[in-house]
Amino acid sequence: MGTGLVGLAGAAFLHLARQRGVPPWNSLWAEDGSVFLSGALRDFPGTFLAENGGYIHVVPRVIAGIAAALPVEVAAAVMAAGASVIVALISGFVYFASAEVLRSRAARLALAVSVLFLPVPGSDLLANATNLHFYLLFACFWALFWQGESSAALGSRSAVALAASLSDPLSALLLPLAVVAPLARRSVRALAVSGVFVAGLAVQLLSTWGGERPGRNWGFRPSDLLDIFSLRVTGGLLVGDRFLDNAWLAYGRTFSHGALLLIAAVIAFLLWRSERATVAFVLISLGYGCLFFCVQLVGRGTGGMDPDLGVFQLNGARYVLLPFLFTATAILALVDRAPRVRESARWKWGRRAALLWLAALLAANYSVVSDRSPGPRWDRELTKARASCSAANKRIGRVLVAPSPPRVWFATVPCGRL
Repeated sequence: MGTGLVGLAGAAFLHLARQRGVPPWNSLWAEDGSVFLSGALRDFPGTFLAENGGYIHVVPRVIAGIAAALPVEVAAAVMAAGASVIVALISGFVYFASAEVLRSRAARLALAVSVLFLPVPGSDLLANATNLHFYLLFACFWALFWQGESSAALGSRSAVALAASLSDPLSALLLPLAVVAPLARRSVRALAVSGVFVAGLAVQLLSTWGGERPGRNWGFRPSDLLDIFSLRVTGGLLVGDRFLDNAWLAYGRTFSHGALLLIAAVIAFLLWRSERATVAFVLISLGYGCLFFCVQLVGRGTGGMDPDLGVFQLNGARYVLLPFLFTATAILALVDRAPRVRESARWKWGRRAALLWLAALLAANYSVVSDRSPGPRWDRELTKARASCSAANKRIGRVLVAPSPPRVWFATVPCGRL
């Protein structure tokens, strides 16, 4: 127990420490402050099932509720630490849940570390509670695919399935897994996780019925999907976000489409050499990666993410997370599950090379700059808000969170808490 807690704390800290500039424990992501912390400070029970963007987000609400119960000076640290702990827990869960697919500990560890140290975090996936539902969707895939029925397995799988379904309605895309696996097992215990998952989805849908609908903030062009996927997902698999700008600005679509063809060729070759069960899993994994990618971008729009020659930006990294992790999962499964009868020195060296490549990719992209790196600093903005409350005799103070054009984000804090 003690070792597990130390490991969890260490993993969460390493995730927190990735951001250069102003540390995440002294800054807040936009909606973390303006929506979730502000709502919890105002009325935590009343906002617990409130919508944001057209659906409820229970996990960020819980983190914000904890932050609101503590002194406001540590609110930014609690929000960032809470988000990092959730990512670390998801990473550990993926390690254990993937054991039915990935035979070696090295492959499972590689996948778990890829979740914790995602090499394509852009500027919006580090230590923020708002975007945890993207990580939770990946964890939910494993919660439904893994069929462990021990008490610990059922408990952790149910917790993940409930958290995901109560934080993102797109978890409904995983319903086929929730239906097929229990039917194949034909046991009462196999129905437990699926039941919890469906119940969470029901609460999500009932809570948002008749409420605001998610709006598309950007234009959408179907032709952009290939360009975005090839650059941000397959290009990210080769070099990560840190060197993606150099590759794109120097070589443009020659690099991005070349990356797509290379990754596709590697997967096709490994599929040809694989067993039927491995092929089935890989196709499911790749299918879900593409499905989430397309559905999410149809909802968001491709504008602002579509790559233009001579220009580079990392907007919308949250929509890259799932296709990246599902593609990495497929490659790791293919490399790890080589048919034993065909194993040779070449397969062993190939497996080692793939793991070394992934380790180098994660290491090179560990330290990153995010939208929060320049600040503002939470402690300084609190001081300004206190001064404003005292001078104007206000009831509510506004604490600057993120001056991100075209919108400026504020957390609203009762002056009595300042």
